[in-house]
Parts: sequence; C-alpha cells; structure tokens
Amino acid sequence: MRGVAASFRFKHLFLCGSLVLHFGEEWTEFYYGALKPWVHFVPIASDASQEEILAIMKFLNENDRLSQEIAKNGQEFIKSHLRLKDVRCYWRKLLKKYSKLLKYDFEVQPSYHEI
Repeated sequence: MRGVAASFRFKHLFLCGSLVLHFGEEWTEFYYGALKPWVHFVPIASDASQEEILAIMKFLNENDRLSQEIAKNGQEFIKSHLRLKDVRCYWRKLLKKYSKLLKYDFEVQPSYHEI
C-alpha cells in the first residue's frame, strides 16, 4: 500500500514486483495520471469499509494470475517510464514552462552555488 510519509515511496513499491494497492487520491505525483487502475495497481477508495477491503483482498487471492499480471504491469511501467532521464526531462520541461510565467527577470548571482 502506498503511504504519504515519503513522496518517492510509491514508485519503489512497484519496483519490488509486488501488487500495489492504492488508497485514495489525496496525494499525487506527476506520473499518477499515466497509471491505470486494475492494469498497474489496485485502486481502493480512501473511505472503503473493512468489508470492501476484505472483498478486494479475497478477490485478489482467488485471482492470483490477475494479481501477478497487475504487479508485473506496474513494475514494467515504472522501469520504462520513470528512469532518471525521464524524471529529469519532466522537470526540465516543467521549469521551462514555469519560467515563462515569471513576471520579472532572473539573473544568476555570483554567490549562488550549484547543488
């Protein structure tokens, strides 16, 4: 299950090769929209009752082949779409678009240090 303690944790759950259960939609990262429920992960409403969660768990246990396929799809998605170069590309494009919205000129100060 995903958590919100560390923003980068979700993609690492996929990389473990395990079936990922995704609770709620309160927190998102830029790639969440490309993930498909029941293809890459199993969606569970944040207000799901204990009975609903148990029903989903029972279904997944009874459909092991489907569970394994979803886990594999999720892992492959992360491996092929969230490589470091993909993330850098996303941030580069985002910052370039954002910089066009700035209403002031920005100039690099000599005291700035690259991190």
